[in-house]
Amino acid sequence: MQSNKARLPLARRIGAVAAIALALAGTAACEDDGTGGDTQEVAIGGIFSLTGNWSSLGVTSKAALELAVEDANRYAAGRGITFTADVRDTKLEPARALAALDSLRAAGVKIVIGPQSSAELSAIRAFVNSNELIVVSQSSTAGSLAVAGDHIFRFTAADSLEGVASAALMWGDGIRAVIPVWRADAGNQGLHTATRAAFTARGGTVSTGTEYGASATTFGTTATTLGDQVRAALAGRPAGQVGVYVAGFDEVADLFTAAAADPVLASVRWYGADGIAQSGALLAKPAAVAFAETVGFPSALFGLDFSARQNWQPVATRIQQRAGSAPDAFALAVYDATRVAAMAYLASPAEVRLDSLSVRFVDAASTYHGLTGWTVLNAAGDRQFADFDFWAIRPSGATHAWTRVAGYETRSGTLSR
Repeated sequence: MQSNKARLPLARRIGAVAAIALALAGTAACEDDGTGGDTQEVAIGGIFSLTGNWSSLGVTSKAALELAVEDANRYAAGRGITFTADVRDTKLEPARALAALDSLRAAGVKIVIGPQSSAELSAIRAFVNSNELIVVSQSSTAGSLAVAGDHIFRFTAADSLEGVASAALMWGDGIRAVIPVWRADAGNQGLHTATRAAFTARGGTVSTGTEYGASATTFGTTATTLGDQVRAALAGRPAGQVGVYVAGFDEVADLFTAAAADPVLASVRWYGADGIAQSGALLAKPAAVAFAETVGFPSALFGLDFSARQNWQPVATRIQQRAGSAPDAFALAVYDATRVAAMAYLASPAEVRLDSLSVRFVDAASTYHGLTGWTVLNAAGDRQFADFDFWAIRPSGATHAWTRVAGYETRSGTLSR
């Protein structure tokens, strides 16, 4: 594994720290200096799953937003504006996400970071577009939500790029037949569709697979269906050419526990999507850990530039100290999104119109090189560039931990290990 392999041009890596400083310093040259009158207090909202599924990301996202607000206030000192954080729990439930967003709107919040899932984002989209709101998701990937002209932005790439990366890893491992299993929600359905398309484009075969309900808690039937399809694939290929692809959230730990009862399922390699990568819930279940280690299970996640670790590691450490667990790239994207939101406000007149604020947010994102790299957005408001890391559960001393085992650079199509 080449964990320090550079994935950005040398000039960009060398200039990363300077670019951050310039972007922040640039706010001091805004057209409205905001120094007159009383200090304006601006709340930046957050809607995260703090106590439900995928709470591992929700808790670190909350800490990231709070720390970004604290840091933004240090840079905004004397500018006539103070930022605060207002975070609500969604439990990863679309209806709760909508209620939380409505509550933040009523409180006068204009920019909200989150939600985490595409199902939540889909549920709030109409509300966002009919109210004075800007929403910035750190982890929604559904291609169906890549829509130009709305006030929804995403600080990660749409699912098509992750599908290409996952297909490249499986193909590079010698996998030629894939059996997919995925959670019935917009984001994971999109990841399954994108990965299927990318893998078949390489000449591989993808079985029908099986979908499980978003509220599923038992996985015996799912494991049985998977077992039948794996056996069918093994009838015509060696085990080394057959793989299982999983797109889901923390419930994958229970799927693994069910799958462990079938030795055939443990005889092929498994691969995962971003919703389960670095999941603390999976690490908490010994049976799931043992199965994940047996089947390999490298899982794709929006990647960080490890050659620029000195830029993001200090903030990651602060987030871990506050949240109690290490942040992934999605949580660090919350920090970046919050800082860009603050820059947009600092570049705006005291009386902020939503359309103007939205334009300034996009402009700030185009110049900002943050913890997760260059945050420039495409025409649909999604991250224009994204590389991916693959994380797998490996022994770490007396226990197990998520370990980076591979990376994929989208611009060059290069897979590294």
